[in-house]
Amino acid sequence: NNFEKYPDNGLLNQCKKCITMHVDNWNPDTYMWILKECDVPYIPEKWASLLAKFGRDASKITGMTILGRYLSAMRIKPYSDYRWEDTEFLQDLADAKQEEAMKRSGYNAAQIAQALEMGRVDMPPKPETPQQDAVAPPAGYEDKPDEEMLQMVASLTDEDRKYLRLKWGNAYRPDEWIQLEKLWTDMENSYDIQTAGHKDTLKMLCKTSLKANQLLDMNDIEGFQRLSKVYDSLMKQGNFTAAQNKAQNGDYVSSISELVAICEERGFIPEYYVEEPMDRVDATLQDLKNYTHDLVVGEMNLGTLIESASRQLAEQEAKNIDSDDENSDVENEIFNRNNEELDDEDFEEFNNFVNSEKSDNNGS
Repeated sequence: NNFEKYPDNGLLNQCKKCITMHVDNWNPDTYMWILKECDVPYIPEKWASLLAKFGRDASKITGMTILGRYLSAMRIKPYSDYRWEDTEFLQDLADAKQEEAMKRSGYNAAQIAQALEMGRVDMPPKPETPQQDAVAPPAGYEDKPDEEMLQMVASLTDEDRKYLRLKWGNAYRPDEWIQLEKLWTDMENSYDIQTAGHKDTLKMLCKTSLKANQLLDMNDIEGFQRLSKVYDSLMKQGNFTAAQNKAQNGDYVSSISELVAICEERGFIPEYYVEEPMDRVDATLQDLKNYTHDLVVGEMNLGTLIESASRQLAEQEAKNIDSDDENSDVENEIFNRNNEELDDEDFEEFNNFVNSEKSDNNGS
């Protein structure tokens, strides 16, 4: 509603997570200023009803649990017509309704005044957050540095301790400083870390790794799994991936200039690679090639056999040609005869043949 102060559609300058970071839903002093910034009235009865409904489990409630629902309720009737400056008016109106109700119930003026003085609305009590039992470390587990680590701690100078304390904080022991610094160095050697954001993410990543390993040593699997998710998220956030890896072996190429340099140093990749069979088809072709080679080179009198086979093929072809010529002569003679015109003698000869056949058939 505060478009005068926030002309950009009434949007605040802070996100909801930041602005509700210190909200205590049972302490009006921690959220009244937010209602004033949003220019909505504070109605204790409405806040108390939401708190009684959604604030039963203190472990699940956040700064936005009640505030978000309250702001949503202020956008509808009958609250949408009121602003922050109407808070006292609405409170007086609520007091008048309460006083009228108490009068109808038989309370006297002193009792009504006492009730209004003690508090207009009774907020629901804040539920206690159950304390989670700490995971007991396994038998024989001691969170103490070994002899080698103790020697490394003893070798730290005052300047080293000052540097490590400023970098990692006072919440860690000297042996933990050394572990954090070692992990930092290993990551810095493996990835290209240049910006301040990368360095800050890497610092959180090292601390998370240290805590995760400590929880795993204590057999706190649940806590380790939670920190593992945080670790993976930080790895992605910092872009600590294979593409970011500096890859000292040179297998990774990140630019065209590197590719050109490799081609100039090692030569170009051949278009076809035929030094050895790549699949079953190539192996089969290779076997046929070897068999043919052995057959030609190792077979005795191969030339004589080839000449003999060639002569037989030539003789057979000559016979076929002669046979074809004879057949063509017969066909030509028959064809020529068929083209001759029939005369009277031919008809007479045919009639005599027919009559002789009839007489033979009758005699039989």
